[in-house]
Amino acid sequence: MIAATVDRSRPARGGFFFRDRDLAFWLARFFPFCDFPPLPQRDDFDSIFVFDAAVFPLGSEASKRELRNWLKGQDAAEPWLVAPAGTPFFIASRAFIRERKISIKPGVFKGLQTGKKAAPLVLRHPYVACRPEADPRRIESAIIDFQVDYLQKNGVHIEDYGRFYLAGLMPIGKNTRIASGVVLKGETTIGKNASIFPNCYIENSHIGDGCIILPGSVICDSIVENNVQLGPYCHLRNGSLVKKGAKIGNFVEMKKSLLGAGSKAMHLSYIGDARVGKKVNIGAGTITCNYDGEKKNSTIIGDHVFIGSGTELVAPVTIHNDAYVAAGSTITENVPKNALAVARQRQRNIVDWVLRKRKKKT
Repeated sequence: MIAATVDRSRPARGGFFFRDRDLAFWLARFFPFCDFPPLPQRDDFDSIFVFDAAVFPLGSEASKRELRNWLKGQDAAEPWLVAPAGTPFFIASRAFIRERKISIKPGVFKGLQTGKKAAPLVLRHPYVACRPEADPRRIESAIIDFQVDYLQKNGVHIEDYGRFYLAGLMPIGKNTRIASGVVLKGETTIGKNASIFPNCYIENSHIGDGCIILPGSVICDSIVENNVQLGPYCHLRNGSLVKKGAKIGNFVEMKKSLLGAGSKAMHLSYIGDARVGKKVNIGAGTITCNYDGEKKNSTIIGDHVFIGSGTELVAPVTIHNDAYVAAGSTITENVPKNALAVARQRQRNIVDWVLRKRKKKT
């Protein structure tokens, strides 16, 4: 086994993170042939890499292959310590660590620097030592290239290599498309055959298979099941759950709510602290009035309900299965099953009111 450790005793100034992960995270990905075990107790390795947390070694795929091939020819029973040119890291045999009684703990990198001089390791494809505070753009560029390569190998399509943000290496399914300006952060997962359109922001959320996330949508701390369409410009937050086949349209906000399978809220609505059943239609401009000035209240909407446009649902309130709510209603009482709720004043037209007003003005 080839082990590795990152000496954090002198990290880069400013605690550099790249794509929401520290350099130790990326070292483990750039050196996949190394095992990064919990330290300091393990010594069952053949050789060990010791990295300095203040320096990031950048190398090509040819560098990695050359280094792996070199390691295969080394004898772990012999004591040896080597370092590539510029000493971005040390490599030591198990015998060397045991013979010198070296503890793999903070400060080990500096100890190897000041102790026995390491033999120079000359590589045809050398590694370059980059310091995060001096050349962050070079490291960032290398990490983006690594992410793109990782995603493409997993069947993900990236529309614009220079304009997307991906935190770490999150799971994204095959044949999913990531458009320009997309930001994926936190513990996000995305299924297969999904399409994330330009300028979407997704954080700590799950997006299921076959979903379509239209431009400008914001999704935080939420779950979106399979074959859902969101956006453009919708906002899901605080533990929202959108069930299979549902649709949320433009300028719809959903907070701490559930939207049932096959339900739709397509235009300019707010769904807060609500539980919406399946096959529900929520008309444009509908608002769940969930806050009474002191606490948040719940709205319950059953299955196969039709909510007309411009409706206000004053929580706590329940709309039972198969009910209809007329457009422009303010609902303050529960609506029974199969009922039509109409809660609005009768229209009154005052004849010639405009003419009298104009005459008075004159």
